[in-house]
Amino acid sequence: MELKELRFLFLFLFAVGIQGMCRTHAACKKTHRIAFIADAHVQNVAEHPELVRSMESQVQSTRLFNENYFALIAALEDVVKRGITLVVLPGDLTDDGQLVNQEAVKRILDEYTRNYGGSFFVTTGNHDPLRPFGTECTSRNFLTSTGRTIARTSDATLRGEGIEVDTLLRSAGYKEMMDCYAGFGYFPQPAYHYWETPFSSYDYDIYDYGRALMESPIDKRRYLLCDSLVANDASYLVEPVEGLWLLAIDGGVYLPAGMKNGKIQYQGSGLGYNNVLKHKPFLLPWVKKVAEEAKRRNKTLVAFCHYPLADFNRGASPLIEAYWGKNKFDLNRVPADSITEAFMEAGIHIHVAGHMHVNDMSVKIGKDGSSLYNIQVPSIATCVPAYKILTISDADDFEVSTILLDSVPGFDRFFPLYEKEYAYTLSSGKKPIWSKEALLSKNYAEFCECQFKDLVRVRFIPNDVPSVLLDSLSQPGMRAQLLSDLLLDLYRLRYAGDLVRKSIPPERLKRYQDMFEEVSRQPVSSEFVIQMAALERIFQCFLGTE
Repeated sequence: MELKELRFLFLFLFAVGIQGMCRTHAACKKTHRIAFIADAHVQNVAEHPELVRSMESQVQSTRLFNENYFALIAALEDVVKRGITLVVLPGDLTDDGQLVNQEAVKRILDEYTRNYGGSFFVTTGNHDPLRPFGTECTSRNFLTSTGRTIARTSDATLRGEGIEVDTLLRSAGYKEMMDCYAGFGYFPQPAYHYWETPFSSYDYDIYDYGRALMESPIDKRRYLLCDSLVANDASYLVEPVEGLWLLAIDGGVYLPAGMKNGKIQYQGSGLGYNNVLKHKPFLLPWVKKVAEEAKRRNKTLVAFCHYPLADFNRGASPLIEAYWGKNKFDLNRVPADSITEAFMEAGIHIHVAGHMHVNDMSVKIGKDGSSLYNIQVPSIATCVPAYKILTISDADDFEVSTILLDSVPGFDRFFPLYEKEYAYTLSSGKKPIWSKEALLSKNYAEFCECQFKDLVRVRFIPNDVPSVLLDSLSQPGMRAQLLSDLLLDLYRLRYAGDLVRKSIPPERLKRYQDMFEEVSRQPVSSEFVIQMAALERIFQCFLGTE
């Protein structure tokens, strides 16, 4: 299923008439089609069924763990059917960068490259690498054949503590990850028309593959992080086909977090661009140089990064912070306006990102009339699973399509095992926190919807919603049920946007509005009335009517 989100077509009028997509009188630019598949979070459950995680863990996570492997293959199959040969995966390719999962993604991409001649381009996400120099991984929610869960770790020092050891579960660092994905943009390839990094000494006029190869090793792509700590950067620019420049920005910044057993520990990189300008001061000047060169050489420039370069909460962020708190709705991951403006002024016009698992596109307009379009690609492993296609001939003529991933062969492979998990939990005297109706799902999108409903119920609402509204939810009655439905729709809209907006019946929206109006007529302006008014405004932002 395909949704055309928006088509940007600016026609420039000249004295001799209308000149459309042509930037020169000599010839029109070629149109390129690029698929963006974000946040696959693959776990190699096909070859390693012992890595299947519990449904209990899946409904507490912002993404699935097990079905992702099949979803990635289904997305690639769809891309092939559409005749698209350029595919970008903007980070979080694997569950947590584990070696076993990383090798599985490489094998899949290699297979599609051999069989269909496609070209893949990846960048770093906060889950790959999980830490800059690698780290041990331990999880306690792997399912056994009986339906109970056990712990597995890559840390051999934990052997004998009731935890199974599998060294392939170790999370890779920059070097291991870049070496594994070497053929997918991180290093120059003979077929590329051009390739460089922020550390390259050559330019377009004197480029040759041999020189690029000599300057590409990871030890030549380092910078001073802070104090005397040296870190790696995986940014690169590639021209895979003539006239198209893909700018991969490594937005990962892993700051030190103290010492443990004589080794420096590092924080994760989830904040993305909010740490980039301070700790990677070389990136912005390089981006500006690339943008200027692209304009001068008449190249179509598309930037991508794992992290968003503009607000992804559809204008609701100030309201959420004011009424619900600054730690809600990933507000710490919203880039500051100054950062968005800096990259816009540097010449970035089209920027594609993942990370947030949301389907969104925001536009930032500069004081000089320039613009930056930040395209958020939804994850293929949550509500609503989808990927995007960018059709572009230049920065002023492009189209974005969103492709719903509803048909995924194998998505129900582990349903019998989930049945055993459900039964085991009951036999242990506990009530499962996930809804068994998920196992009746007829397709992958329906299964993702079931997972998301449980996620909203067990995690989002308890963590985000003010206590006065939670109290109202706990009271029996029609208003409590209507409020529960509204909050579910709020999160569905936040994550899926246009993909779910039309699925909300007008009569349900009318009931929501009637509830808001009824509350607003109360004679006393209590905290409940204040929070309901705030909820109405936040909901309208995500609905797209603010």
